[in-house]
Amino acid sequence: MGGPQAQRRANGAIIVDGVQVADTMQCCHCGGHFIPVRGSGTRRGFCLACGQVTCGLPGCDEHMPFEKKLDEYERGKRRSL
Repeated sequence: MGGPQAQRRANGAIIVDGVQVADTMQCCHCGGHFIPVRGSGTRRGFCLACGQVTCGLPGCDEHMPFEKKLDEYERGKRRSL
């Protein structure tokens, strides 16, 4: 199993003491960031409708963009994000 891999299209970075330690990717459905590690066996996904990666959590399997969830939360249609 390897360590964190540099990402071509990273959405964020983890910086420790001014040194970038790892790139992060952002889930298009929940907005959460994760460090992709090649060979870790962690299940990730890809949403064909969004054209972006998902974190792999069961709640993120269904196509529901984070922006839409945020709008519903602000209107009171959702109790949590």
